Amino acid sequence: MTDLLARAEALQTEAWQVLRRLELEAAFPTFGPLQVVGSALSGLMAWRDLDVVFIAPSATADEVLAGLAKIAKAGGLLAADFRDERGDRRPTPSPTDERFYAVLRYEGATAVWKVDLTFWLHPIARPHVADADRLRAATPEQKLAILRLKDEHPGYPDEVGGTDIYNAVLDHGIRSTAELTAHLGG
Repeated sequence: MTDLLARAEALQTEAWQVLRRLELEAAFPTFGPLQVVGSALSGLMAWRDLDVVFIAPSATADEVLAGLAKIAKAGGLLAADFRDERGDRRPTPSPTDERFYAVLRYEGATAVWKVDLTFWLHPIARPHVADADRLRAATPEQKLAILRLKDEHPGYPDEVGGTDIYNAVLDHGIRSTAELTAHLGG
């Protein structure tokens, strides 16, 4: 199990290196502040996935695309999927969940990273930081269970998300892949 912890720590270190190389604050200077969320913030990384959020109420699609062009010019960007999720295209029924969203494939020093960029258009409190704080406060046994489930569950991360695993472990005492599958109804 120490292998899972060592891998999470190595991925965490690599994530911060990727973040520095991307120079996101320079690419999006009028948005801010940049906020790292998800497993890079909690320290429970199981794969090369970096989640970054900007609060950018005045952002336009043109500004986001211009920032992505700056990233592309700096090198390392392999792919970018940009989405305008305003109005009926927002990710939830809540009007305050309008955003611009980009998924990047970025060549890190040792491997390709998935980098999710979210540009929230409404400045409301989001649960991401509180969720990461809750995970940092988890017991070592709970953290190890989370990393093990991320590593072993065949549906992670595409069908079973990190939040599903976190809640199952912290709120319901789930510790095995079979228990998680049963808990999630699959």
